[in-house]
Amino acid sequence: MPGTGARNCRVLLVSEIDRASLAAALREPCSALVEVVADEGPVGDWAAVAISTTGFYVSLTTGTSFGLQMAALVSDELVSRAVISREQRSVIELCLQEAVANAIVHGNLGISSTAKDHPEGYRVFSQLVNERLADPMLRRRRIEVLTRWSGQALDISVADQGDGFDTSLIPTEIDGTSRSGRGFVFMRALAGRVAVTDGGRCVSLRFAL
Repeated sequence: MPGTGARNCRVLLVSEIDRASLAAALREPCSALVEVVADEGPVGDWAAVAISTTGFYVSLTTGTSFGLQMAALVSDELVSRAVISREQRSVIELCLQEAVANAIVHGNLGISSTAKDHPEGYRVFSQLVNERLADPMLRRRRIEVLTRWSGQALDISVADQGDGFDTSLIPTEIDGTSRSGRGFVFMRALAGRVAVTDGGRCVSLRFAL
């Protein structure tokens, strides 16, 4: 669905999307790419998101996001639009992958890192992921990625529709025993700035350009 001017927009009216079709849609180029499930009502007020020609917005369901390597898709597009160099890409993709994985697993699927504390932790964790992904309501929760850039910085926000968490519990360093919070320490070590807002449902990353 093309828009006008800087808000050129494409909405995908299909229930199943593969990575190639998403990449092709972004490269038109468009400023917003929103997955719409056929039998679903309104997907939210995505049209109110502040988007310009120096940014793009992607909104996908959890089910779609889980299998599409969303961090790689967004990073590829940033390279394609000459926003970042291939040398910068690896660090940005690593941070974005952590943020997206957290949004999907801990946010929309509501799975705690403590599941890994079980003697068969990773098997139990994997089983929980598969069980939650089989829940239609949880599969339809959305993952939103908003990118914006200027001559000096690239900002990427990743938002989910989960229950959030107590952001005061985010560790500032790894203590060697906790399985939770490690991703935030990792992101803070690589990104210029990391901010957590909306009760833990939105992570914003800033990278110098």
